[in-house]
Amino acid sequence: MDTVLGPAVDHHEALSKEFGPISRVLGQRYFDGVRFPAEAEAELRALHAKGFVVHVMRTTAWINFLYLSWASVRRGLPLIRAVVNLRPWFTRPFRNAKQRGPFEERFSHARDSGNSGLIFLKKTALLSASGKDIEENPFPALVAMARREERSVFLVPELFVWEKRTARLNPNVWDRVFGSPEAPGFLHSMVAFFRNYRRAQFRVGEPIDLKRFIAENPQDSDEVIARKVRGVLHHHLSRETRAVFGPPEKPADRILDETLRDRTLRKALDTVATESNRSPESVLRQARRNLEAIAARSSPTMLAFVSPLLAWVFNRIYDGIEVDEAGLNRALKAASKAPLVLCPSHKSHVDYLVMSWILWNRGYAVPLVAAGANLSFWPLGPFLRRCGAFFLRRSFKDDKIYAATFKAYVKKLVHDGVHQEFFPEGGRSRTGKLLQPKLGMFTWQVEAVLEGARNDLIFVPVSIDYEKVVESDSYSKELAGGEKKPEDLKALLSTPKVLATRYGRIHLTFDEPLSLVELMKSRGLEPGQPLTDEQKKGLVRALGNRVMYGISKVSTVTPHALVSSALLSHRRRGMTSRELSERIHLLRRIASEEQAPLAMLLKDSPSNPDAMGPIQDAMRTFCSDGMVRTQKAHGEVIYQAEDERRGEMAFYKNTLMNLVAARGLVANALLVGSPAPFDEVKARALWLSRLFKVEFIYRVGASFDTIFAEVVERLVRMGHILHEGTTLSVAPEPHARPELEFLADQLRDYLEAYLVAALTLPEVSTGAVQDRKSFVRQALDLGRAEYHSGRITAAESLAKVTMENAVAYMLDQRYLVEEDKKLKLGPAAPDVAATRQFAEEIRRYLRHQR
Repeated sequence: MDTVLGPAVDHHEALSKEFGPISRVLGQRYFDGVRFPAEAEAELRALHAKGFVVHVMRTTAWINFLYLSWASVRRGLPLIRAVVNLRPWFTRPFRNAKQRGPFEERFSHARDSGNSGLIFLKKTALLSASGKDIEENPFPALVAMARREERSVFLVPELFVWEKRTARLNPNVWDRVFGSPEAPGFLHSMVAFFRNYRRAQFRVGEPIDLKRFIAENPQDSDEVIARKVRGVLHHHLSRETRAVFGPPEKPADRILDETLRDRTLRKALDTVATESNRSPESVLRQARRNLEAIAARSSPTMLAFVSPLLAWVFNRIYDGIEVDEAGLNRALKAASKAPLVLCPSHKSHVDYLVMSWILWNRGYAVPLVAAGANLSFWPLGPFLRRCGAFFLRRSFKDDKIYAATFKAYVKKLVHDGVHQEFFPEGGRSRTGKLLQPKLGMFTWQVEAVLEGARNDLIFVPVSIDYEKVVESDSYSKELAGGEKKPEDLKALLSTPKVLATRYGRIHLTFDEPLSLVELMKSRGLEPGQPLTDEQKKGLVRALGNRVMYGISKVSTVTPHALVSSALLSHRRRGMTSRELSERIHLLRRIASEEQAPLAMLLKDSPSNPDAMGPIQDAMRTFCSDGMVRTQKAHGEVIYQAEDERRGEMAFYKNTLMNLVAARGLVANALLVGSPAPFDEVKARALWLSRLFKVEFIYRVGASFDTIFAEVVERLVRMGHILHEGTTLSVAPEPHARPELEFLADQLRDYLEAYLVAALTLPEVSTGAVQDRKSFVRQALDLGRAEYHSGRITAAESLAKVTMENAVAYMLDQRYLVEEDKKLKLGPAAPDVAATRQFAEEIRRYLRHQR
């Protein structure tokens, strides 16, 4: 399902010199599968080119030495020729290295032969991490060497991850005898490695340039600098270890007790007790009950049990999981600076499982995942809780005790440095399109840092994309107006139906990690200083928008998305292979220009659905699922989307919307009337962007003027429009207008949905519509009439979620007002004539597409 980074080179002769025949067999069996990031290999190679490299690891472990020796040979890196704090052993790599004598001789030997050194900071007892340690201190000698030599000496902290659990806060008998995960004894390290070698990995921390370190501390002696360097290395490795394993494991009841001692929580509970005339003990008992319903009870044993089961399920229903390994390594490297908050997109219940499974199988701490309380039913709830889920009610505005308790629990997780995961969209996207962020969890995370629970948090936008979602059928029913069914045991027991179907591939991609402190500084806010309510709200809103934009940037372009976008943005009866290929090719060009990640199988593959490749496979899937039918006529294959399945198919088209939305807005604005003044086209595009402000994710930190100018420039570069002086027009090339119309047509279902919503406005004045639900129901009914009469053409425009967004827009723009949950016409539409004018403004952008 996933690949090992940094493929090893054979180097057979060098392996024969460094390892015996039995060691070579064992190395190929156990070491070659260890993940060695390509970035780490490149960094080590660059450091070797600039100076003498000394690898530094935390605690003596023979398996670490053997692996590093093996990896160095396999990758053609300089070999280990000086070792410190490693007990004698009868292996060839150890005999080839200087491990006794003065440190200067050991490191000079390694340096002069063009090789490297290795230091273990702590020597453990033979069987355990306890007992009296006799450690060598080579750092004064290295400082002296760095002072004398012209070339730099680089100390590189490294972590070889083969353990599967964090250290316990209170070590048990096993830990005392055989060593803990952070300080394993010989037997512990060997057993743990052979149990987990398939998930082992190698991590490289921030190197220390010893020459530069000396220059920055000119007043210090060699001994003082040596102590400082050793301290920095311990700190680096401690942070790397914490990033991998997370904080020491605490009993669940202890976490609850510590949470309930939070001063802010106690103050809030005392306030509730006073206001409600209840005893403090009664309020505290309710808070504990809430906390027990909220808190995770993560169990490594449960995770170890679940992992192979999930591997079996994923292999059965998916064709593979493509992981952005470079992005994952970048995120986890940032975890050494502050705890991670992973923020994935949310399109399926599988989202809850895939991230934790990927991290577990790479040896990393599994984050605690915020899940909806609707999933806490028996037996799924206890199972998910043991796998690291903590549960959140959908709404608790009027429950002050619950709100204060949940906030205190999040603050406790932040304080303890626990990695977290939550879905910024709140619920699953039924349309495939990214949703606007829900800011509750962002608020609690930010408040925890502002209240001093932690100095910083690292937010990581993650896109989880599917070629086919498990819930596709239920989503289409909900979008057509059906009620969402609550998750229950019956839904859980329907799993066998899922296991009989194939769902393509899952794509997991990561945007750049985002430091909360750095975001604050970029907004002129000083960390550690109190913020006003408005400043805090602005910070939370900026964080949520930045995370959603990050997800949109790294959303994977899949074959299914390309095929559905090409087919659904087409109003004639069918489409030939040639037309389909041209549209898919255009979308791929746009993806390349926007540097959007492509599904791995799409690289260098044909866009023609008649040619063997991923596009053909996607088309076959749509055909076999009854979403597309084919006809042969006059020697051509004609593809046609089935009308009653267009809504379901639109899910995959919508995953591309944030890639093409800006171009679609400008294309619509220009096609209304071309040629036209630049400012006039910009004004039309601005009106459309405001119309769809709750539909699409726009670039954070850039003004509309900047984005518009950039999109115009790109359309000019692709030969779609001309920009002459202050005038914009459609380019004269034959391909320009059809491709512009195709881009404009990407928004047609949204325009038609909002048109239907506008046409429903007069029903409010007659009393036929009472509240939001009845408005959406009436709009969907009117929309069906408009569709069957041919006045609108996109069946997928009749989507409940889009209608709800249209209502939100009309409330925001005061076409509607809401009083006591009842809808009335607002000041922007005081009468029926005004509602018709609003509908006509939308309709003008649809006329050019007919």
